Amino acid sequence: MKRWIVLIVLFSGFVFAESMHATYKIEYGIFGKMGVSDAYLVKKEDRYEIRMVAKATGLAKVLSGGRVEIYGSKGKVVDGRLVPDTFTKDIKRSNKRRIKVYTFDHEAKRVVFHEKNFRDGKLKDEKNETLPYYADNDILSLYFNVAGIIGNCSEPFAKDLKAVGAEKKTGRVRVETVTGSGREKLKQSLGDEPCYLKVTIFQKLFGSKGGELYLSLNENFVVQRALLKDVIMFGDIRGKLVHFEDKK
Repeated sequence: MKRWIVLIVLFSGFVFAESMHATYKIEYGIFGKMGVSDAYLVKKEDRYEIRMVAKATGLAKVLSGGRVEIYGSKGKVVDGRLVPDTFTKDIKRSNKRRIKVYTFDHEAKRVVFHEKNFRDGKLKDEKNETLPYYADNDILSLYFNVAGIIGNCSEPFAKDLKAVGAEKKTGRVRVETVTGSGREKLKQSLGDEPCYLKVTIFQKLFGSKGGELYLSLNENFVVQRALLKDVIMFGDIRGKLVHFEDKK
């Protein structure tokens, strides 16, 4: 059941503000609501911090052992762009906990991470490694930066990007704008919004074909709805923004 967390992270594209809080819910076929995520962004002068807390609910909570995942990104704001210094993953399930802290060295074009694994509150093992690729974004900073990368959402755009927290071996994530007749096909399921994106993360999320996500975004580039199509046995997984608070 761990892959549903990836959906919550990818659903969470927000308008940049001094301070914001957003909540998304995830629904999965016959199971109904299976997860909820609260995301926070704080910007102060030339620094930023993003924090996201994702929890399984209902049947998904039972099947995942009460899984909770906390993601964090901290770094600098350079010419309006988020440049991460660290990216953190804190995963809790039953009596287990795994913490990974990724540290970016942008000058050397290298990302290293330190991992600690706990069982019953005691340290079981730890390790230090260097990722086999370099990325100047993590999965959280990327989705705050993507508006500047894409530009005009009504124009065709298709490009492979990299982010720590995406595809394991390469960090690859593909972002494409949906234009022309494709927009009309998405309106019924994702609402009438000015921007639609297709995001491919190259992972088999719940048996879907390659983890292809479709997102609808409003005029401020805030994700309103998301759709992972054709999941084996259950149909579509849907995400929806249910709360957004923006303090500038």
